[in-house]
Amino acid sequence: MWKLFILPLLALQFTSVDREFRYATDYEPCRTHLEQMLPQAAPGPERAQVLWRLSRVMVLLADQKTDKAEKRAIYDQGIRYAEEGIREDPDNEQCYMWHCANLGRKCMTHGLADQAKSVPTMQKDMVTILDKLGRTRCSEAWQGMAELYWRHPLKSKESAVNFARRAVYTIPSDDPRLSTCLFLAQLLEERGWSAEKRAAQAAAHEQKFKTITKSNIDKYACYDGSSDRMPWLKGAIGEVSDHEEAEALAQYALARYQACKEPSPMDKNDLRDVQKWIKNKK
Repeated sequence: MWKLFILPLLALQFTSVDREFRYATDYEPCRTHLEQMLPQAAPGPERAQVLWRLSRVMVLLADQKTDKAEKRAIYDQGIRYAEEGIREDPDNEQCYMWHCANLGRKCMTHGLADQAKSVPTMQKDMVTILDKLGRTRCSEAWQGMAELYWRHPLKSKESAVNFARRAVYTIPSDDPRLSTCLFLAQLLEERGWSAEKRAAQAAAHEQKFKTITKSNIDKYACYDGSSDRMPWLKGAIGEVSDHEEAEALAQYALARYQACKEPSPMDKNDLRDVQKWIKNKK
């Protein structure tokens, strides 16, 4: 009876370690704390919760290294953590997300041929999150899809913009995520469509967005045809140009930062990037 009573009290809590990660500049202590938590985690979903966080830490640790071999070794460990997390809980979208992130970062340390070989695996991760699991509010997954489509020579840049737009729309309210806003602004600035061209595509996509049901990815490739009002725009998508939406996104990013009560070091770095982008446009 006593064991049955205390077991629920032993469930791992992630509030402290998540806060430590958010406000870290050195990610080694985060890694150490998560590695200490891993043996305490119950098999299945709880263990997967530790493993995807370890995979996430590996991305940031590797990003801070300069030696390519060292970076690859850390990304590889992140991939292994994510793969173990998937085995523990195939329904945890974060395991797929950070598997993709580590793989994507690793492939960027290789040449274009090796990068191309990794694309199907990364896309499979995103398809699992967005279509198989149906996690359509996973902002990171939409940004991952946008990056894949934008960089791939055979994929639609128009779809990439819509995926990035969905990524911004689904940013959690407690996370400024200025980098995601800036990412979409940069895509729009490079594309440079007029309001008239945007309006025509939105009209062409309106019925498709309503009727596509088999694939969330196919549906949100037509996101500019939805009835969702983008909170960074005063009107409809077709009423402004790409350049105007990009400028609105930069201001939206600044507003999100101002609304954040306790910005993290990463938020502050993102703020500098947004401010630099605005300054360079003038």
